[in-house]
Amino acid sequence: MKFSWSTRTLLACWACLAWTASLGGVEAAVAQDVLAAGGPQHFDEKSLSDRDRRLLDETQRGCFLYLWNEVGAPAGLVRDRLDTNISSVAAVGFQLSALPIGVERGWVTRDEAQQRAESVLSAIVDRDDNKRHGLYLHFVDQHTGGLRPSAPQVFASTVDHALLQAGAMAAASYFGGETKRLVDRLVEETNWSAYATGPQGRLSLGWRADSPEGVAGAGGMSPWSWHIASAEEQLIYFLAVAAPNADYALPPETYYQLERKVARHETDEPYVVSWNGTMFTYFFQHCWIDYRRFEPDDPSLFGVENPRVDWFENTRRAFLTHRRRCVEKAGEYKSLGPDLWGLGPCLGLNTPGAKSYLVQDLTPNHSGLDIWRGGTVAPYVAASALPFLPDESLAALRAMKKLRDGRGEPLVWRTPERGGYGFLDSFNLDQLHAPESYIGIDVGPMLLMIENARTGLLWRLFHEHPVARMGVARLAWQERAAD
Repeated sequence: MKFSWSTRTLLACWACLAWTASLGGVEAAVAQDVLAAGGPQHFDEKSLSDRDRRLLDETQRGCFLYLWNEVGAPAGLVRDRLDTNISSVAAVGFQLSALPIGVERGWVTRDEAQQRAESVLSAIVDRDDNKRHGLYLHFVDQHTGGLRPSAPQVFASTVDHALLQAGAMAAASYFGGETKRLVDRLVEETNWSAYATGPQGRLSLGWRADSPEGVAGAGGMSPWSWHIASAEEQLIYFLAVAAPNADYALPPETYYQLERKVARHETDEPYVVSWNGTMFTYFFQHCWIDYRRFEPDDPSLFGVENPRVDWFENTRRAFLTHRRRCVEKAGEYKSLGPDLWGLGPCLGLNTPGAKSYLVQDLTPNHSGLDIWRGGTVAPYVAASALPFLPDESLAALRAMKKLRDGRGEPLVWRTPERGGYGFLDSFNLDQLHAPESYIGIDVGPMLLMIENARTGLLWRLFHEHPVARMGVARLAWQERAAD
């Protein structure tokens, strides 16, 4: 099945247009600040057992090897997924941020990684057929970085570009030199204001060409805009506010005007919920933005009536509720339980048993829908929870690695030392199925979030970049006092 535009986002938006009901069984909380008691807790690498350290090492190495090996030639852009020959620029963002990890962990040399970064960046930055107003197409040719031959559609995506830019900024901080020069061009050419639509100046999902001829022809902006405070929106607006070209930047109040709906599940702690509640909408921005550094933000500084939020704490609460809901569903789905949890968009089998791309709706959320897609679990979700719920995350990874199929072989784990890439994209124990595939925007956050929990590397590199520092200043974020 083929999807248009940015698959995860548009599936949610189609649901958004169809939704007219109330929040159903979700218990809405009074709008209130979401604050942590005593500040964020920190993952302790030193407390790991040797077994858990090896598990994280192997998991990260598998992710890295996918992003390193599954690339087109000569440009070197990573495949969108294992069984395709196209590249998502969002996955390229994760690929670029993976390179410093590979160097620091001794999997590739610095020269090798820097050459790959420069190859990928020069392939996309030096072309004109792969961007509109400086924002890149969702899908590009993995061999050249340009417009795909016979592309069924041409769509410049604000969210995919944001993931590309954030990942590239971390690489620029690490490698400097030509990598930094290319990333500077990418950032300086990004005209966010060209995608601002409507009286509130909200960013459109993107620009679509009227024909496959390319970005130079006629087209128009998506009628849907980013308006809810969740992972994708926060990263997009952060970068838009931080744009170095004042004519291309958005005012900081646009970030704070994103809707902050506070809700809870039963007696759980309330938090700001996303549109559909699937877990990537709570942690993608944490791959680069280190909210632990900052006090809760304050919309009132910009004349906006919205609750103050500690976004690290908000995501921790979202993970706690998500895991609890998975445990509650254990009697309905074999794939779920205290150590088996984590639902996010992934490959799998739909209800009729056909291969599909599964996107869930999980309350509490805006949509009011609660659609579990057969309880299919995506390991990247629990792995990405490591900075927030380290004990629960590690327990889940241990349990998933032990799963066996009907022949007694590992169901969801493929050993990197034998050419595998670690955890497969998903598994379903009711179907006893795990697709032999990987997705770049799933292995990418798994790698980055584990590394951030262990060393904070990507958080540090991202915040070293002058554009990130500009975003922090323009949004008036205050540094948290040292412990």
